Amino acid sequence: MKHLSLIVFMLCTGFVRAQLLSPEMLDTCRVFHNLEEALKSPAQVYRLDLSKQKLKDFPGGILSLTNLNELKLSRNKIDSIPPSISSLAYLQRLDLQRNALDTIAPEILKLKNLQQLNLAENFITTIPDDIENLAELRQLILWSNPIEYYPNSLGMLEKLEILDLLHNLMNIRTQDRLRNILPKCTILMSPPCNCGMQDE
Repeated sequence: MKHLSLIVFMLCTGFVRAQLLSPEMLDTCRVFHNLEEALKSPAQVYRLDLSKQKLKDFPGGILSLTNLNELKLSRNKIDSIPPSISSLAYLQRLDLQRNALDTIAPEILKLKNLQQLNLAENFITTIPDDIENLAELRQLILWSNPIEYYPNSLGMLEKLEILDLLHNLMNIRTQDRLRNILPKCTILMSPPCNCGMQDE
C-alpha cells in the first residue's frame, strides 16, 4: 500500500512522466479547475474540470495537456469539438454533459483509451455507426437527447457496462433490439413511447 502511495505521489507531482493511469491512481491525482494554472505545468496535469464556466468554445489550451486522462467540460455552451481533440491520446474520461452539441464528433471516436463518455443533456440526434471504434468504452451516458438512430454497431462495444438512455423517446422495438445486441450491458431506459422515430 505504501508503495502504491509513493507511485501516485510521484505521478501527480511530475517526478514520473507516466501517461495512462489506472483508475485508482487517477482518482488520487489533483483536479485542476483553472486552465491558466494547469498550463504552468502541463505535463503534470492528469485531471481538468472546467465545468460551469460559460464556455462557448472548446479551449484550445487544453490540447497542450498531453498527459490528460480526465476532462470535464459539463454545463457550458460548447457546440463543437475540434478535430485536434484526438491528440489527447490518453484521455479515459470525457464529460460534455449539458452543452450545445448536436453530433458525436468523429474526433471523439479516435480516443482509443476512452472508458467513460458523458454526452447527456445535449441535442444529439444520431449515434454514429462507427461508435464501435471506442473499444475500451465502459460507460456511455446519453440521457435527455433527441436521438433518432441507434446503430447495431453499439453491440460491438464488448466492454460496455452501462448505457444510459433515460428520457430519450424510444419505441419498444428499439428497446428490445438494444437489449438483444447488448445482453451483458446495463441499459437505462424510460418507458417506451408509441413512436416510430428510430431509424432501424
